[in-house]
Amino acid sequence: MKKLLSIFVFGIAIMVLPVGAKALELGFDCEKSCRNEETGKCEQTCKLYIDGNTSSMTTINPTFTITGDADKVSLGSLTAANDNIIATASRNGDVISMEFLATTAITDKRFELGTLVLELEDNAVDCSGYFSLDGVEYEVEVDVTTEVDTGATLPIAILACGAGAGVVIYAISRKNKKMYKI
Repeated sequence: MKKLLSIFVFGIAIMVLPVGAKALELGFDCEKSCRNEETGKCEQTCKLYIDGNTSSMTTINPTFTITGDADKVSLGSLTAANDNIIATASRNGDVISMEFLATTAITDKRFELGTLVLELEDNAVDCSGYFSLDGVEYEVEVDVTTEVDTGATLPIAILACGAGAGVVIYAISRKNKKMYKI
């Protein structure tokens, strides 16, 4: 009887325990734009947020490791999402370390941390990399634009054909200079 009771209690305990726990996740939305009017450089802007928070947080330390053209990427700025958060960033080699310090504990399940801006030398710079938070890595892949299709080939082809036709008409009209008597 004791054995049956202990199996029953053990079975109830397993059912009461949570089946799976969702870990804290770092979310991001990155966008690449070119030729900032103030700096004259291209930029990659990443908005960072936390999802799945189940506790009260005061310090968050994510990192961004550049896997692309790290020598052509520089740290532009790091701004906090609101006045409750103080944001600082530093770069050491290919790794950008960020620190978000909340002045009052944050208990929201999902909240925005801030915005990371990377400055790029030109639009052909590969600024891909990965964010990491508490040992979990989140990959960022960025499309690299090397050549922009302007659609200017059709007007150039029309102009070239027109110029060629003009030369042919001129050459034919110069050969037929004979005067015919009627």
